[in-house]
Amino acid sequence: MMPWQALPLPACSLAESPRYAHGGWAWVDINQRVLYRLNQHDIFKPKPQNLHTLQLPDEMGCVLPTAKADTWVALGRQGGWLIEGDTCTHQLNAPFDSGKHRFNDGRADTVGRIWISTLVDARSPATAALYCIESGKAELKIADLIVGNGLAFSPKGDSVFLSDTRHKCIWRFDYTVETGELSNQQLIKQYSEGTARPDGACFSADGSYWVAILEGYRLDRFSERGEFIESVELPLAKPTMPCFGGEQGNVLLVCSAQADEKFPNAPGFENISLVACETGFKALHENFADATHLA
Repeated sequence: MMPWQALPLPACSLAESPRYAHGGWAWVDINQRVLYRLNQHDIFKPKPQNLHTLQLPDEMGCVLPTAKADTWVALGRQGGWLIEGDTCTHQLNAPFDSGKHRFNDGRADTVGRIWISTLVDARSPATAALYCIESGKAELKIADLIVGNGLAFSPKGDSVFLSDTRHKCIWRFDYTVETGELSNQQLIKQYSEGTARPDGACFSADGSYWVAILEGYRLDRFSERGEFIESVELPLAKPTMPCFGGEQGNVLLVCSAQADEKFPNAPGFENISLVACETGFKALHENFADATHLA
């Protein structure tokens, strides 16, 4: 791994859901309701004219690219939205009580189904869930979550990882893409030390699962079978989600929540929300969400 670089990009209250698609990068600030789109490969030297911001109508926890470069699926407290250019259209009502929950973290599978977890605002009771959105319906797949997170499909698309930030654990499932069914749930990691806990995650092309460890100053890497491989230190106290991308596919971007006195970022990274470095790994192509599933 090369040294981490602080990126000269706007500071965020809660930077999340980084994506690389169509030759550019995107991420959201959930708390400030802003979508950032950087329309260039190079994340290290962002050109102001290539950075586009969009004020969002909802607390979007997750944005997903589609096959059209200017069209995104966004999922938030009020349900599912379609973003076309600078226009946001509400498409799907939330399948939960929006006064107590919101959509949080998700991915599309290899055929475009939209998988999305929720969180409980009060962090109790465990009434969050994992849903699959298909043909205008949100089907509950996994119940009894508190903060669903870390959803990622393996390179072959036949396994899925899911974390719960509040339960402080990571599971692995077998996945049958033809039917959209999960099976063989396995607990691969239960975190117990301090407040460090798993947040968002991604796979790289070699089959490594990279998960951000909130309040842990690191990423943890697991094999596709769920075996722990290594920890990678970060200058950020509260990393929220990693993402591989760039023209060569070897750049690793990490978003974070805002640091504080108890969990400060490393010197030189005090007010930084995004860092990146070049790696020896390659990006796994982001599955495109099929936006027609929202309606």
